[in-house]
Amino acid sequence: MKTMQAAQLTKIGEPLKLVEVPVPEPKPGEILVRIKAAGICSSDIHYQDGRSRVTKLPITLGHELAGEVAECGRGVNGFKAGDRVSLFYLVTCGKCMMCTTGNDNYCSEAKMLGKNIDGGFAEFIAVPERNVFPFPESIPFSQAALIADAVATPFHALKRAAVKTGENVLIVGIGGLGFHAVQLAKIMGAGQVIAMDLSAEKLTLAKKFGATAVINPQNDDVEGKIGSLTGGRGVDVAVELIGLTTTIRQAIDNTGPGGRTVVVGICPNELGLNPYQDLLLKERSIIGSADQSRADFPVIIEMAAQKRLDLSYSVSRELHLSEVNKGLEMLKKKNQSLVRIVITFP
Repeated sequence: MKTMQAAQLTKIGEPLKLVEVPVPEPKPGEILVRIKAAGICSSDIHYQDGRSRVTKLPITLGHELAGEVAECGRGVNGFKAGDRVSLFYLVTCGKCMMCTTGNDNYCSEAKMLGKNIDGGFAEFIAVPERNVFPFPESIPFSQAALIADAVATPFHALKRAAVKTGENVLIVGIGGLGFHAVQLAKIMGAGQVIAMDLSAEKLTLAKKFGATAVINPQNDDVEGKIGSLTGGRGVDVAVELIGLTTTIRQAIDNTGPGGRTVVVGICPNELGLNPYQDLLLKERSIIGSADQSRADFPVIIEMAAQKRLDLSYSVSRELHLSEVNKGLEMLKKKNQSLVRIVITFP
């Protein structure tokens, strides 16, 4: 039996353990992928500390994945060994109405890599063919891995908001998701893109990649500055990526008439709403956005291949699998210079 190394969560609250496990065999319709890059996400910290529950222990974490096709199971015709691929992290039934209409993230049978089933902090992973998307050599593996979440999640949120040409967009939280949300909003035709964060360093980077204005709530009057930038109207679209009641409230309050607030950040607390003031009076919409869909992948890959989407600053550090706990600790400390840490494999 062939074996491989994998970084597994074996007990909540403890570091991941590097263990030797069998290399999975691809079933009919599946592809065995040799992992070349795996992004470390804040969600991995939430699984580790129990804020978000995994459904089994031990479990191999990791859901932002890219690699090479190693072997194709019976019935796979669209790929061959050596193909460069990025992976959609929700394994779904592929047959229900949601899956067949491009809304895979609503599939009642969806299982997430690295949360419900073993993920890609490992040398290999076997996934259904429908989870695999090819990308060209012009995109490095480390950047292609981020497509699965750090890029696809904000893209899906902005698509949910139906950003129109010339609209003003507020991005709340310039981390691994927010940095890409700024770029994507500009690509989608936003007039002004206003970035909001507590980190001056991250706001500087946001301006480099398309933000027309920045706001630091520690130093700025948020409503006053947004009012000044928008002629007192408020933004057309606000995307909240942090998951705090305070920032969700700020996003709603600064969305103007007919505007849309999209909530992406996971917040476990209740948020009080006044239906008349918050919704009816200005005909605002509050939209939830969960994960992404398979339909998002080809669009994002094409944007990255054409260099319309610049991922060259997205990978802040590359670490070996044996350093995965170091990467998690770096992310926990909220180093202001980090966009994404990626585990890379030789």
